[in-house]
Amino acid sequence: MGHSFTKLFNSILQSTIWVAPDQHRILWICMLAMADRRGAIYASIPGLANTARLQVADVEAGLISFSSPDQYSRTGTNEGRRIEKIDGGWRLLNYGSMPRSRKSWP
Repeated sequence: MGHSFTKLFNSILQSTIWVAPDQHRILWICMLAMADRRGAIYASIPGLANTARLQVADVEAGLISFSSPDQYSRTGTNEGRRIEKIDGGWRLLNYGSMPRSRKSWP
């Protein structure tokens, strides 16, 4: 895994991720840190669990949650889903909108 930088926007504190179970929050932040420039995370579930220091069952539950509609999503895109399965891992669905926001980073 190469070195990369991930901006963690303070709006996460008002998101449904922040009120999710602790394991889901940890998993989400881990996935943000692992994502490549296209928002792809390449890992097996046990590998992701090891990286996040979570139990496999907790990662499975988090992935189901992130793949499911979120009625309280602030954006509403993809019905609030955060990830989709890709060959070899997952893709962060909202990652494509983040580079536009990055241009305004201090």
